[in-house]
Amino acid sequence: MDLLSSDECHLIAHRTIPEIDKSNLIILNSQLDAGSSDLMGYMGEYYKLYLEVEDIGEKKKYFLHYFIKSLPRKNEPQREECARKGVFPKEAAVYTRLLPKIQQYATKKLFPECYYSRPDILVLEDLTQNYRHLKATESYTLDHYKLVLEHLSELHAASIAWEEIEHLNIYENYKDVLTELHLDSNNSWYITGLKAIVFLAARHPQYQTRKAQEFVQDKLYNLLTKAEELVEPSQAIRNVLCHRDAWDHFQIAKYCSPTLDVLFLLYIVAPAEVRREIYDECLEHYYRCLESYLDRLGLKKDLITREIFMKECHRTRLAALLIWALTEPQTKMSPSIFNRLRSQEPEKFDYYLNVDRSDLLLRVMEIQPGYEETIMSPIRELVDYLMENENLND
Repeated sequence: MDLLSSDECHLIAHRTIPEIDKSNLIILNSQLDAGSSDLMGYMGEYYKLYLEVEDIGEKKKYFLHYFIKSLPRKNEPQREECARKGVFPKEAAVYTRLLPKIQQYATKKLFPECYYSRPDILVLEDLTQNYRHLKATESYTLDHYKLVLEHLSELHAASIAWEEIEHLNIYENYKDVLTELHLDSNNSWYITGLKAIVFLAARHPQYQTRKAQEFVQDKLYNLLTKAEELVEPSQAIRNVLCHRDAWDHFQIAKYCSPTLDVLFLLYIVAPAEVRREIYDECLEHYYRCLESYLDRLGLKKDLITREIFMKECHRTRLAALLIWALTEPQTKMSPSIFNRLRSQEPEKFDYYLNVDRSDLLLRVMEIQPGYEETIMSPIRELVDYLMENENLND
């Protein structure tokens, strides 16, 4: 195994079962398997690690399973991009420095254990031992959305409890960790994505009138950049530690408005037609759960009132619409096309992601049926919203 040394594997095993004397713990076998090719690792590669260990004092064997995220090892442009953005150090810090503190105030398990980290690797608890992803043929039900919202509300309530009980401010204490890696003008992926939104809007059949084209060419880009303000700590609502990527890992966790987590789930995970049906019920469910968790923790339920929460959902809707429009072209690209382009044309793919995405979008439109229609859906909703709310933040 060239990804981890034998000493590192021994350390990982001991951290998993620390009750065993380190000198009595030996590794009998180790196996490293690459993750499924269907897993699209935008910020790295995925592996499964299996360790067979023995406590020679008690003569007892253990079979340990781990999920590993690594910087890309073969794709140099992708590796440089991931290293440049500092995703791994941030994620490791969130797992090891913040989440264990917050977990003290929660009743549910909020995150997988992180057993080891380097600047290029994370070794995490393998949650597939007890959970599974939905199959491609399965869809979220309302109960699924409510379950995620319950966990998010407890994460938020527990982060408030940590601040209230230990008299600290998460943002001030962990400003070095909680940097914005997503909607940030210094992020080339983000700026390239904004240009791609303008490109798609200009092609959209709904916006082929002179008036619409003038709006797209002259105003749209500047209006899109206003979303950056919405991911900063809010002045209107109590801020919390937000997951900000509630279908994956804590790569872009941030101290900000709790509505960003709620809206991310409803705009990025839920299909638009489903979201419109369940939107009000999900907002109400999240808020009732938040009230309940705050009450259980002995905190005032009016730290976040229903009125303020609903107003904040309206204020931060632009950020949700924008993230949907930014991510849909990548998340709805078939894994086979994505992986083939990234592996066979790494330099060009890096150019697509961080300089100009228009040729990539046109290529995929030609070879993936239904792709253009799919990625135009968030464009329509986002542009309509901005045309109706040009003076939103004036």
